Amino acid sequence: MPDGDVPSGRLATSATEAVGQVVVASRVMGTLGDDLTLGHVSVRQADSTRIFIKRKGVSGSELTVNDVLELDLDDPSCLDTPGMHLEAVIHTAIYRSRPDVQAVIHGHPLYSTALSATDMKLEYLTHDSVLFRDGIGVYSGSAELVTNERQAQAVADSLGKCRAGVLKNHGAVFVGEDIRYAVLAAVTLERALQLQVIATGLGKLNPLSADQVDAIYPKKYQDRFLDEYWAWWSRRVGWLALNGGTTDDAA
Repeated sequence: MPDGDVPSGRLATSATEAVGQVVVASRVMGTLGDDLTLGHVSVRQADSTRIFIKRKGVSGSELTVNDVLELDLDDPSCLDTPGMHLEAVIHTAIYRSRPDVQAVIHGHPLYSTALSATDMKLEYLTHDSVLFRDGIGVYSGSAELVTNERQAQAVADSLGKCRAGVLKNHGAVFVGEDIRYAVLAAVTLERALQLQVIATGLGKLNPLSADQVDAIYPKKYQDRFLDEYWAWWSRRVGWLALNGGTTDDAA
């Protein structure tokens, strides 16, 4: 990927691509509301054990390529790297449990975190909610920080095959077959929950049927649409302006 080019949101075939994806995704997460310097995004380099992850000490919306750390899943001491987030173990546990996952996000978006503090569930009210037709995982083992292998594996287990999961009274995790889908899960769950809150205040909920959910999903969430979304996210966070170009070129 030449300097300045918008990183593809598809499988990262190089370290440069993976680092760029972490930066764009972190800045998108910042648009959902920065949680101080907390929260972290990671990307697995395709066909390797290399993971690239946001460092601690900076917010998502100010991340640059110089704020991304590399770790190797085969290295037992990989989480001891200076600048590593305390909860980076969430990422390594999910990657080891889910070979299909190529990107992981842990954060504390407003509506997803609020959901984690209730017994409510996501209702299939709109097209947004259909993305989560496999449900939302729930980790209820503890409300504490997830800092050890036992806790992290429990988070991975609670996620199952879902795209998103909540951590009791804590926050959420989002995963994807590439970074596009992980970011989409984070952005879309926030919107779906916000719409659910609004609808609940308006009257009796009228959820979609299971057949409707199954019919809508393949039309709404086509892979080619994800390229458009990723390009827009890159423009929104000003990737080219940050890297020597202009956002007008980020089509």
